[in-house]
Amino acid sequence: MTTSKIYLKGVKAYGYVGYLPEENVLGQWFEVDATLWVDFEKSTYSDEIEDTVNYCSCISKIETLIQTRKFKLIERLVGAIADSILEDAKIEQVEVRVIKHPPIPNFQGSVAVEIVRSRSQLDSAKPTAKSESNPKPQVRDLNSTIVNSGESQIISIYTDGACSKNPGPGGWGVVVNFSDGSTKELGGGIRETTNNQMELQGAIAALDFLANHKQSTTIDLYTDSKYVIDGITKWIKGWKKNGWKTKDNKPVKNQEFWQQLDCLNSSNIRWHWVEGHSGDPDNERCDAIARSYTAKYL
Repeated sequence: MTTSKIYLKGVKAYGYVGYLPEENVLGQWFEVDATLWVDFEKSTYSDEIEDTVNYCSCISKIETLIQTRKFKLIERLVGAIADSILEDAKIEQVEVRVIKHPPIPNFQGSVAVEIVRSRSQLDSAKPTAKSESNPKPQVRDLNSTIVNSGESQIISIYTDGACSKNPGPGGWGVVVNFSDGSTKELGGGIRETTNNQMELQGAIAALDFLANHKQSTTIDLYTDSKYVIDGITKWIKGWKKNGWKTKDNKPVKNQEFWQQLDCLNSSNIRWHWVEGHSGDPDNERCDAIARSYTAKYL
């Protein structure tokens, strides 16, 4: 095994992994340290990214798993992170340490779980892993990102956006529901934005995912943003006719976002408004995803 290593320290993300109900609903911050065994000797001469590991990709994988998975155990999370990192063929072995501060009464400390996993261990463990014992599509669980949709059709999509201080740090979230009961979650954020821009970005990401899914049947799309609903179903026709100007002949705000959304929109999208924070599970989950990305930049 190579002795060359890459160290990733202090990768932080907000997630909902945990056995306690408080962890599932309120979430918590996770911190990850990872050590990657990589033969990057060639890159010390070539100065080419192809000759080493793109650690930005590894960081993104860690953040996405924490932000979108709904595991009961931190042990399951640390295993999923290790497996995801080992998808890169250049990485021979990985050591992952996950730290959290659980909401246990009278406990102010932290809990840490560490695992060392090599490519050979990964290959031999897969057939007996509990999570792989049933290849059938899993029943949808609120807050989950368990997706095994196969050729299943998308039946509905929920989107939401959030922003702190407006303008300020913001995030967006998407929940896609498939006909087999599975779901997929998407999310993202930015350090400086507005609430309306994040509402639009959520809708854009949803329609972009739908376009890549290449489905022609009618889809119900839900958002709690009156701004998005009225804009895409009413105002946009006048804006385009008037050269992207309002009735007052002023430039349309967030024009670049509206133009992206307009290009992705189609007649098979049925737009619906849903009242925010009214108990709709998918709307609440979108809001939680959006807020988790917002918190990342606070």
